[in-house]
Amino acid sequence: MLKKSLLSIMLFAFLLPTYLFAQTGPGGVGSNDGSSSLIIWYRPDNGISTSGSLIDTWMNSAGVTAFDISETGAYRPTLNLTAVNGYNEIAFNGANRLRTGLTLTTSNFITNQASSFTVAKANNTSQRSVVYTTDPLVGSTRFSNHIPWNGTVYYDIGTCCGAAGRVQVGGLTGLLDYSIWSYDAHPTTGKQLYRNEDLLATVAGSSNYNSHSSQRFNLGGNTTSTNGFSGDIAELVIFKEKVNASQRIIIDNYLSSKFNRSLTSNDLYTQDNLANGDFDHDVAGIGQAADGSNQTDSQGTGIVRINTPLALSNGDFLFWGENIKDPSYAFVTNSSNYSDELNSKWRVSKVGDLGTVTMSFDISSMPIAVICGDLQLVVDNDSDFSSPTAYNLTVSGTTAAVAGVSFSDADYFTLRYTDQIVWNGTAFFNGSGALHAPDNTDACLKLTVKSGSTAILTADAHVREVEVEPGATLQVNDGVLLEVDNGIFNEGTVEFLGEAQLIQNHTGVSSNTGSGDLKIRQEGTFNIYNYNYWSAPVHRSGDWQVGYLETEAGPIGFTGGYDANPSASPIELSSYWLYTFNDLIDNYYGWNHITPTTAVIPAMGYLMKGSGNATPTPTTDQTYVFRGTANDGDYSIPVISGNQVLIGNPYPSAITATAFINDNSAVIGGSIYFYEHFQANNTHILADYQGGYATRNLLTGVEAPSLPSTGNSSTKGAPEDGVAVAQGFFVKIQNTGTVQFSNSQRVYARESLSESVFYRSAQSTPTDDRIIFWLKFKDHLNNESTIALGYDTNASVDYDNGYDSESFNELPNELYWPIIDKKMCIQGLNSFDVSDEIPLGVDLANAGDFTFEIDRTLNFPTNETIYLKDNQTDLFYDIKSNPVTLSLSEGEDESRFSIVYQTAESLSTDDFDSEASGLYYNVDKDALVFATLDNLNAIETIAIYNVLGQKVKVLEDVDSREVDLSFLKTGMYIAEISKYSGQKLKLKFIKQ
Repeated sequence: MLKKSLLSIMLFAFLLPTYLFAQTGPGGVGSNDGSSSLIIWYRPDNGISTSGSLIDTWMNSAGVTAFDISETGAYRPTLNLTAVNGYNEIAFNGANRLRTGLTLTTSNFITNQASSFTVAKANNTSQRSVVYTTDPLVGSTRFSNHIPWNGTVYYDIGTCCGAAGRVQVGGLTGLLDYSIWSYDAHPTTGKQLYRNEDLLATVAGSSNYNSHSSQRFNLGGNTTSTNGFSGDIAELVIFKEKVNASQRIIIDNYLSSKFNRSLTSNDLYTQDNLANGDFDHDVAGIGQAADGSNQTDSQGTGIVRINTPLALSNGDFLFWGENIKDPSYAFVTNSSNYSDELNSKWRVSKVGDLGTVTMSFDISSMPIAVICGDLQLVVDNDSDFSSPTAYNLTVSGTTAAVAGVSFSDADYFTLRYTDQIVWNGTAFFNGSGALHAPDNTDACLKLTVKSGSTAILTADAHVREVEVEPGATLQVNDGVLLEVDNGIFNEGTVEFLGEAQLIQNHTGVSSNTGSGDLKIRQEGTFNIYNYNYWSAPVHRSGDWQVGYLETEAGPIGFTGGYDANPSASPIELSSYWLYTFNDLIDNYYGWNHITPTTAVIPAMGYLMKGSGNATPTPTTDQTYVFRGTANDGDYSIPVISGNQVLIGNPYPSAITATAFINDNSAVIGGSIYFYEHFQANNTHILADYQGGYATRNLLTGVEAPSLPSTGNSSTKGAPEDGVAVAQGFFVKIQNTGTVQFSNSQRVYARESLSESVFYRSAQSTPTDDRIIFWLKFKDHLNNESTIALGYDTNASVDYDNGYDSESFNELPNELYWPIIDKKMCIQGLNSFDVSDEIPLGVDLANAGDFTFEIDRTLNFPTNETIYLKDNQTDLFYDIKSNPVTLSLSEGEDESRFSIVYQTAESLSTDDFDSEASGLYYNVDKDALVFATLDNLNAIETIAIYNVLGQKVKVLEDVDSREVDLSFLKTGMYIAEISKYSGQKLKLKFIKQ
C-alpha cells in the first residue's frame, strides 16, 4: 500500500507540469507560454503588426520570442483580412519573407524529431520554392518544406536530400487550394506526411538537424539558397518533438474547422458543418487514438478547458467548438426562461464514451456584475436551452469549474446565471416561492414585471431590486411585506393593498427611479371634528401636497369651511384644519396653516381632520390612498433647540421607534409623542377638545390620558415600538441640528397585530425581557392617566435620555415620577432590587378621591408585590392586587408617596423604639438627632440608604447626639441605626 501511494505521488509530480501548461496550444495540444515542445505557432488571428496591409512583425503564439518573425521594405508580405472562413491569410508573391533573428540553437529548435502543421496554398505548381526553411543552409542540412517544388511536395529534416532526411509525394492535385499538411519525424517511427489527415507517405528513419546561432528561421523562402514562395499561408505550427496520434488528430480537426477544410480521414469534429451550426471557432479536443496514445487536458485558443475523462479508451474523442469568432462576451436574457445566458455557445462532437469530464472556464472577460447563487454550465440537445442539464460552477478568481459533466454527441453548452424573477403575464419564473414567485430567500434576485401584465404577490418577498415595465402592475396583497435591498425602477404601477408594506435596505439617498406610481393606503379618522397627525409615505417631484390625497373613488376635493363634505364624490375635506408645527414648545401660535397645494417635504408631519364618511353616524375609518414615488433612503429635518416639531414616518413601511430615537439621541429628547383625538369629540372648539398624547421611549410606551365615563377614552392604547405608515408625531428638540430618518429604521409592523398603531414579520414585535409595570391614576372625575416604570441596563437613577420621558400632557390632576424638577410619565432604572423605593409625585388642582392601581406588568417577578407607600401615614397598599382610593388635598407633593416592593415589616423584625431614642431629622441643623438615647456607645453603625436601597454612607464610632448629614444631596433617604445587641432602627427623612 505504501509503495502504491508513493508511486501515485511520483506520477502526479511527473505529470503535473504537463497538466498545468499543456492545454493552451493548437486544439489544446502544447502550451502557449514556451514551456512545452510547441516552439512555433504563427496564427493569422494573433500577434500581427502591419503598416497598411504590409506585415512588419508576426509574434510567435507559442510563447518563444526567439521565433518572432519580421521584415522591412519590399520583403514584407501582405495581410489579407477575413480571407479564409473569416480568418486572415498572409500572401507571399515570391519576393517576400518573414524571418527570425540569428536565434536558432540546439536547445530551442528541432534536432532529430518534429511535428509540423501547415495550412497553405500555392499560386502555381511550377514554382521551386519553400514555405519555410532554415537559413542559411549549412552544407546540405536543413529543416524545410516545399509546397510545391515543381509540383512535388517535399519535407526535409537534417541531411538532404536522401531517404534519411526527406519525405516527398508527387503527382498531387489541388495544390492551388488550401490543404492541411501534417508532418511527423522521429528516428524510431520515421517520417510521415499527411494531407487533410490522409497519410500520403511514410519513410523510415530521421536524420539529425544541428541548428546554431548563425541561422534564422524563414517563412516564405527568398533566401540565398531558395526561391520565394508564391502563395498564401494561413497558419503554421511546429513542435520540436513528435506529437502522438491523438494529438495530431486533434490539431488537424482544430485547423480543419477553423479554415473550413474537410478532412479525408479522422474528421471527428462535425459541428463545423453549416447544417450543424458552423461552430468553427476555438475548437479543441481530448481523446485516445487507436494506438493508445492520448490527450486528456485541452483548452486551445478559447476559454473552455476540459480534462479528466473518467472512462477513456481507444477511439474515444470529445471535441468542442464555439459559434462566434472573437466574441465580446455578455450575458443576455433568455426569453424562454429569463435566465441570463452567455451570448456565445459551444457544441460538442463525441466519439465513443469517455465518461464524465471536468470543465473549467476562463471568465476574466465576462461582465458578470451580479450573480445570485451559482454561475451554471448548462448542457442541452437544443440550442435554445429550454430543458437543460445544469451544473453549478465553483468560481475561484477568474476560473469557474465543475466536475462530473456528461455529454452526448451534438450537445450544446453555455453559461448562465439567474439574476431575476420575472412575471411575464402568465407565470413567474425563477422564484423560490410557490409557483416560482419570489419569497424571503430571493434577496439577490431582481424582480421584473413585464409590460402590460399584473403580477400579484401573495406572500412575503425579499428581492435585490424591482423593475415594473410600462403598462405593468405589481400588486402586493394585504398583509404582505415586499423587501427590496436596492432601488425600484417603476414605469408602471406598484400597489400595496391593506397593510402591505415596502422596506428598502440600502444606505444613502433614494434609489427609486421611473415615471410610474406607487400606491399605498392608510386609514384615518371618520370624525369631522378630529385630527389625525400625518406624514406622507410618497412624494411627487420631491415633496408632497395634501391635495394629492385620493380615496378609492379618485382624487379628494377640499372645501374652505369647517366641516368636510362626505356627500361629495369623491369626498371633500376641510382645508381650514391643515397645519404643520416647528416652533417653541407650548407655543400655540407656532401652528403653521398650509393649503392643499403647500409643498410638504418628506418626514414633515401635518394635521388634517376627518372626512365624516358615513353620515349621520359614521362607524368606519376613512381609507386614504397615497400615490406617487415611494420615499426611500435618507431624509433630514433641520431643527432648533427648544422647539418641538411635528414630523412623521416618511416611508411606506413602519419604522421602529427604538432605532429612530437612538439615531437622533444627540438632538431630540429621547421620546416621541402621538396625539389621539377621542372618537366622542364633537366640537371644533379648542377648549372643548377631548384627547391627549401617548408617549413612547426606548423602554416602553404609555397611552394617552382619557375620560372613560364620557366616552372620551383612548382606543389606541400604549404605542408599540413600530410607528405606523403615514403616522405623524411630535419630538422635543434638545440641541440644534437635524432629525435624521434612514432605511435602517424601517420595520414591518402591522396595526392588525398590534405591532404598530396609527393614531387617529411577517415580522413580529421582538420579545422584551425587561421588567416593566404601568401605574394607572384616576382622579375624582374618573379622568385616567398612566405612567410606567421599567428596568434597563442602560438606565440609571438620574435622567437618561431615551429612558425617562417627560409628560406631553397638561392635566389638572396628574401622577408622575419626579426627576430633576421634571414630571416624567416613563422612568427607567438600572436593575430590579426588592429594596428599591421610588418616589412618586402628585400635582392636584382639586381635592378629592384618587385611585392608584397597577394596570399591567411585563416580566414582573411572580412572587413579588408592588406597594404604594404613604410616607405620611407609613401605610403600604398592595396595588398590584387591588386598586386603592385615597382622599387627597390639592397641591403638589413629591415626598408623600413612593413605590416599594416590600412593607415595613419585611425591612426588620427586631427594631428598637425610635421614641425611646428620641430619633429625628433636624432640618435646620441638617443632622440626625438622638434626643433621649441613654448610651451612644451601644450604637455600632449608622447606614444611610437612598430610596433605591443603595448604600450611600456608613458611619461608625458615633460620639455625638447630633450626626452631621451635610454631605448628602437633596432627596429622600433611609437611616438604619444598628446596635451591638442586634437591634435596628430605621428612619426615613427628606434632605432639603
